[in-house]
Amino acid sequence: MKRSDDLLAGLDDIDWAALGHAYGSANDVPGQLRTVCGPDAEARENAFCSLFSNIFHQGTRFSASPYAVPFLARIAVAGPVGARADALLLLTRLAIDWHDEYDLPLGIDTAAWRAAELDHSGTDDPEVCGGAAEAVGSRRRSVGSDRAATAQG
Repeated sequence: MKRSDDLLAGLDDIDWAALGHAYGSANDVPGQLRTVCGPDAEARENAFCSLFSNIFHQGTRFSASPYAVPFLARIAVAGPVGARADALLLLTRLAIDWHDEYDLPLGIDTAAWRAAELDHSGTDDPEVCGGAAEAVGSRRRSVGSDRAATAQG
């Protein structure tokens, strides 16, 4: 089995023609995903542009969008090196939104969160966690306060 077959396992089990995207039927999504896994860098980039516009057009998700997620996740982890960052970007946009800086005024410090999770060994001692846990905890409290204030109007 080819590597792209592993990344795209189950792709043909989905009735893409019955799903929609920004421009109508999503029957072109499987071909775009296949091209994203292909060897041609220019074709891969063009396919990503089309895919991005189709399943996440100006921040809108469509019925085909969630069906593409498992394939994009596999591509982000084990796809062609040139496709991984694009797949991760599209997944992030599908999960967070187009204008995440507006939705989350202080942004998302994922690097600190990852560091805290990786470095944290079951203790809240900043010395043990290299200070990352304290920074993450402070950030989470801040985001929680911002959300609560926004919800209260």
